[in-house]
Amino acid sequence: MSKIIHEKNVPAVMRDGTTLYAEVFRPDGDGKYPVLLQRTPYNKEFLPLTTMVLDPIAAAHKGYVVIIQDVRGRFESEGAPFYIYKNEYNDGYDSVEWAASLPYSDGNVGMYGLSYMGMTQFQAASMQPPSLKAIFPITWGTDVYMYRGGALELGLLVSWSMSTIGPNAVVKAKQGKADFLKEFMTLLDSIDHIEEAAYSQLPIRDSEWLKLGEGYAAFVHDILNHDLRDEYHQEISVREKSDNIEVPIFGMAGWYDLLLGQDLEHYEKLKEKKNTKLMIGPWAHAGFASIVGDLNFGMSTSSLLLELKTDLTSLQLKWFDHWLKGIENGITEEPPVKLFVMGENKWRSEQEWPLKRTVYTPYYFQSNGKANTKDGDGTLSATPPLEETNDSYVYDPANPVPTLGGNLLMPANYLRGPIDQQHLEVRDDILVYTSEALEEDIEVTGPVKVVLYASSSAVDTDFTAKLVDVHPDGKAFNIADGIIRAKYRDKNQPPSLITPNEVYRYEIDLLSTSNLFKKGHQMRVEISSSNFPRFDRNTNTGESGIDSREFITASQKVFHNEEYPSHILLPVIPR
Repeated sequence: MSKIIHEKNVPAVMRDGTTLYAEVFRPDGDGKYPVLLQRTPYNKEFLPLTTMVLDPIAAAHKGYVVIIQDVRGRFESEGAPFYIYKNEYNDGYDSVEWAASLPYSDGNVGMYGLSYMGMTQFQAASMQPPSLKAIFPITWGTDVYMYRGGALELGLLVSWSMSTIGPNAVVKAKQGKADFLKEFMTLLDSIDHIEEAAYSQLPIRDSEWLKLGEGYAAFVHDILNHDLRDEYHQEISVREKSDNIEVPIFGMAGWYDLLLGQDLEHYEKLKEKKNTKLMIGPWAHAGFASIVGDLNFGMSTSSLLLELKTDLTSLQLKWFDHWLKGIENGITEEPPVKLFVMGENKWRSEQEWPLKRTVYTPYYFQSNGKANTKDGDGTLSATPPLEETNDSYVYDPANPVPTLGGNLLMPANYLRGPIDQQHLEVRDDILVYTSEALEEDIEVTGPVKVVLYASSSAVDTDFTAKLVDVHPDGKAFNIADGIIRAKYRDKNQPPSLITPNEVYRYEIDLLSTSNLFKKGHQMRVEISSSNFPRFDRNTNTGESGIDSREFITASQKVFHNEEYPSHILLPVIPR
């Protein structure tokens, strides 16, 4: 089996007559082999991405057929215009059964891939194609809901739709027409100047990047029109179809991945099913290097040497060897959850997620009314506050707190992952609450939230929260963060404006993490009202920046006393 055949543009006809095209890597000869299928909107021939998580040559040498297919409306495949996820249910089913019917297939199909290619696995699996035997989704997400706490994930929406989807969408829509070259070059120029063409423009709906988007504007406008998880999102979402999924699942997620929240929510719906596994590393989106942001987590997190014993391709093949070839290799006996504890920089096996032994522990905000900046008097304490002066700051949408690190998918100049926050912490519009140096290690593993009691002079505004690990040298690395838009403060009720200067209780979801705050380190919480351009700016007027260009400043107050005990709730793991 030394020779590998690579076939290009292999056609698959869908139930409606649309033809999708694929690259096929397979062993030479007359044998029949199981198939590994990846369905991508990112160009089947762009090997740096399509082979990022699994080497098709190595897999073919191990006795697999590997198929990488352009989804409907993208690159070589027919069916333009492309619409995000819309056709991946039926096309996924049809593609699995087509792959199983190929003359060199033994009828057993597995699916793999990350991000978009991860969710397409669940879409296909929910349709229960009989030939699909197992999937290996990596940072998959569950729908197209691009909001956190009611705030639009502007950085994600713009970067993905304009930079990733836009160029080929324009080619599909305009090639051969008189204005093709002009529009294509205008789009490329807008990508090069994304701040001016997209991020900074108000109203968002009138931005230049949307005027260019004949091939992608339809789904972008739909996302802008549906800021709640309504029927539009439910129709696309795989979360609502979890009961239909019966195949074995090995999922991978990242603590700094933009899809972390959706992945973990989905896992909680799937975890009671047999043969479901979850592995969470320190990674950002589509990155499996040992260095993430400013921190080196060690070679055990590299896709080349996971846990210092395997690589990512080999791990997936071990999974598929069992479920597609029937090889008893022990993978089903391994613990269902494996997570990486940052700070300690070690992998650990667990029996469940979240961990049953978690002790949810509040740490309270305290100050004498001057918690502004890292040099203020804000402290973080396990002792509940009594009577204290509130803290205050002014949020100006014209001068928002810039995005620095976190769970991003944005241009490379917006650094993602853990980044030293010190130069942001000198801003007066950031409240900083810092613990004393820890006398012993504290492990935080699980979902994190901030309970904030605050008022605003505005009828709507945002509040942001960030959990930070302060090292003895003063460097302050973001661990988790979140945002809440005031009018979406109660997710069980329709959005409603707030009464100016009235105190409200807000819960800010910081998603989940696993970090060991070491002895001598300090725990820190930052509170502010913006994280731009990752999230769209709140105009403070009650009108969304999606449709309005007017904004005003807001005077914010954060309360921490016996009546209003603002705090962060940490999932502490006894050690």
